Amino acid sequence: MMNIRIENFPPGVTVDEIREFLGDSDDIEDILISDAGDSDDVIAVLRVKACQTGATGMAEFIDGKFFKERRLSAQVMTHLKE
Repeated sequence: MMNIRIENFPPGVTVDEIREFLGDSDDIEDILISDAGDSDDVIAVLRVKACQTGATGMAEFIDGKFFKERRLSAQVMTHLKE
């Protein structure tokens, strides 16, 4: 299980809009949206059923795409192992 962080969604974006934008994928386990009040830069975190390589490929596919005239930034969130 990996997490992909996507930045620069517009205020008021919904999980359904993000899911529709990303397309139908069995790899997407969950989508969490930052609750940053009236922030102009909403962050979404995708929980995906993929290995590091698969998640990196997904992030690279999303990175630079436009959503409602806003350029998105996406990267895999790496977890430090102790």
